Amino acid sequence: MKMRSLLSLSIAGLLSAPVYATTVTGKVTDTAGQPVEGAEVKIEGTRRVAYTDENGIYRFDDVKQPHIHLHVYSSDYIHGDNDLGDVSTDQNVDFVLKPSSIENIVVTANALQTSVLESVTPVTVISEDKLRKIEAPTLGETLKNTPGVHSTYFGPVSSSPIIRGNDGPRVRIVQNGLDVSDVSRVGPDHNVASTLTSATQVEVLRGPATLQYGSGAIGGVVNVVDKRIPQYQVDGVEGEAEVSYSTVNEGTFTRGDVTGGSGNWAWHIDSFYRDTENADIPGFASVEPDDDEPNGVLESSAMETTNVVAGLSYVADEGYFGFAVEKLNNEYGVPGHSHGHGEEHDEHDEDHEDDIMGEHDEHDHEEHGEEGVLLDVDMTRYQAAGEWLSPIRGLTNLKFAASYTDYEHAEIEDGEPGTVFSNEASDIRLSAYHEEINGWHGVFGLQFNHSDYNAVGEEAFTPANTTSSFALYVVEQKKVGDVTFELGGRLERTSIDADDSEIELEIAHDEHEGEEHEGEEHDEHEGEEHEEHELAFSFPEYDFTSLSLSAGANWEYVEGHSIAVTLSRSERAPSQQELFSAGQHLATQNYEVGLVFDMDEEGHIEETLNSVEEEVSTNLDLTFRKFTGDWGYSVSFFYNQADDYIFQTNTGLVALSEHGHDDEHEEHEEEQMEGEHEEHGDEEGLPVFYFQQADADIWGFEAETYFDLSDTLRLTVFGDYIRAEIEDDNLPRTPPMRFGSELSYVNDGLSADLGFTWYDEQIQVASFETTTDGYTLVNASVQYEFGAQGINWVVFARGENLTDEEARVHTSFLKDQAPLPGRNFTMGVRALF
Repeated sequence: MKMRSLLSLSIAGLLSAPVYATTVTGKVTDTAGQPVEGAEVKIEGTRRVAYTDENGIYRFDDVKQPHIHLHVYSSDYIHGDNDLGDVSTDQNVDFVLKPSSIENIVVTANALQTSVLESVTPVTVISEDKLRKIEAPTLGETLKNTPGVHSTYFGPVSSSPIIRGNDGPRVRIVQNGLDVSDVSRVGPDHNVASTLTSATQVEVLRGPATLQYGSGAIGGVVNVVDKRIPQYQVDGVEGEAEVSYSTVNEGTFTRGDVTGGSGNWAWHIDSFYRDTENADIPGFASVEPDDDEPNGVLESSAMETTNVVAGLSYVADEGYFGFAVEKLNNEYGVPGHSHGHGEEHDEHDEDHEDDIMGEHDEHDHEEHGEEGVLLDVDMTRYQAAGEWLSPIRGLTNLKFAASYTDYEHAEIEDGEPGTVFSNEASDIRLSAYHEEINGWHGVFGLQFNHSDYNAVGEEAFTPANTTSSFALYVVEQKKVGDVTFELGGRLERTSIDADDSEIELEIAHDEHEGEEHEGEEHDEHEGEEHEEHELAFSFPEYDFTSLSLSAGANWEYVEGHSIAVTLSRSERAPSQQELFSAGQHLATQNYEVGLVFDMDEEGHIEETLNSVEEEVSTNLDLTFRKFTGDWGYSVSFFYNQADDYIFQTNTGLVALSEHGHDDEHEEHEEEQMEGEHEEHGDEEGLPVFYFQQADADIWGFEAETYFDLSDTLRLTVFGDYIRAEIEDDNLPRTPPMRFGSELSYVNDGLSADLGFTWYDEQIQVASFETTTDGYTLVNASVQYEFGAQGINWVVFARGENLTDEEARVHTSFLKDQAPLPGRNFTMGVRALF
């Protein structure tokens, strides 16, 4: 028997109105009078969910909530709702849903969980079916064809999303609304520790989403939604399994996903295993390859990943509470450091690579050795979530979510751990949703986040530090006629405490300055004295108070047509990497210097520290949508004016590393300059990248249009453009303009699509940044679904980069060392039960 807790009964008895048991039923049809099958009907403030049958009928029995507000969702229709108010008798409520030409999905990342078409801010939701078609081993590569989203692309093994030109700490990656708490925001070589294999949808909020997710979300939010903590009762067992094979890297992939339950208990288990070899590429990896660099393979791009998630929930009418545990082991190479350095290394490198990553292609090892850097990731994540419905009069529900993540990865060089990164982080969120007050309904809450970060080893370019933040936020919404208004604010306090640190910077003349000189003139230039600094710093505790405000409206000015506008002012506290970086980051092949250090144009660092300001962003978004009829569109224009914008730029200086000054190097230096390519150039000197602050202007658009050519054919066209300027220069690594198109066919169990994406050349570059050629990628996929013996089977195949084009990603630190993979075919089968 379902019973309230003693506390719940006491509060209800004191503060609640009398409770009546009623029956709510009705029919859901479309505008043509045809029943809508499979529509989801919810009673707001409860865990009660019903689905319409083949006649469009739904039914709730024994409804005890006095105030009944119904919501109806179906992805092919516009969301319907009906607030019945306080009722004490049986109700019959019918709904007529208007068809939508845009897939209309509820956005759980929004504070009020509105649908895509109701959202005041620009948002894209990728459904489970779409995810299965486009899923890549990394989050950035999976989402890179979403309008407004690009990828950092650190080879096929690591990439993060870039939203409107923002990446790193400006893009918050969350899993079911909680921070993933890895170290992917510290460097692009660190993969995002959130997996997509069991995700039910991925939500991309473009533009500032700081009200609910904090100052780190000043550029946008990516929310990965999965079923690890069941929120609704499940009778029996359901799930799916999949196996696939990819030709470009001889990759094998196996996954399973099972959810079950009985009575008030529900459980979930999912797991996957991925194993790939080095990726095939068209031509050489490097723009200027060494004599011994292999052709047609991207070295150190193999990966082996195992992930297991298990969750358990107790679900009742009054709410639910659940707990989940995740274990991730991921081992992958870091491209850009792996081509051979002479025949003497071949045997050692072959043995080393076999030991660490398993057997690789025998032919590749015969031709060259590999001595790349490998990252060995070990993460354990604990997560809890719960909801208490109608706890007291005036509140519809209370939501609680918390996570603790123990993350560590070792960077393995020559078989030994070189640098070990670790991060222990907690994220706690409590949200209270209130009933309507003068037409306004909304949520207010608090959030606490704590991170304990440490790095030990040669690449520990940031000191150990702890970051804590505490925030209060509120979001309110009111509908007046055809206009939905939304207001919100967030007050956040962030404290960063870092250990003492040393910075050793030895500046050399940029090697490019001497390229025009030859013989004695070049040698004489190289013989000049270098300027060297070795300083020790003790950092104060840095405290920041961030205030973010937002106001927006969504106006359906004609049925099926809407305009949404949002004006926001967001403040962001700098991240620990932006503040304290002080050393060589070998993965990106840079020497990084943080904001707190006062460095002049010659590379001289003062003994006193810089003052640091918060980044303040004023953002205007204007979104046009059409979502009825046989065609639709979503077009967003944005302008972002940022004060004290934090950016990392190439200074044109070269920092000599400790590897470049031993006697052996000096003995062979002249020989290398006379004729040989500088095999150890990366070890001798690294370009100095300095974090600075200046006013910036970022503007652009993203657009997506749909045309239903027939009942089975749909044409989709999309594009985006970003322009980013910083005072008298361009922001580095700004994504290029692009356009794409896809023709999709769906008929019974057969579906197929063919598409292309064209990337323009990027010539709007920052100082000391090179331009990047444009390219076009052609992709296709086909799948067939059929049922047999109670199981739905899906057989699928897809092809990527069908023209085998050499494509270099301008937003990548490795664009000159790691192109996109070549032609790839993936084949597999999926079973749903």
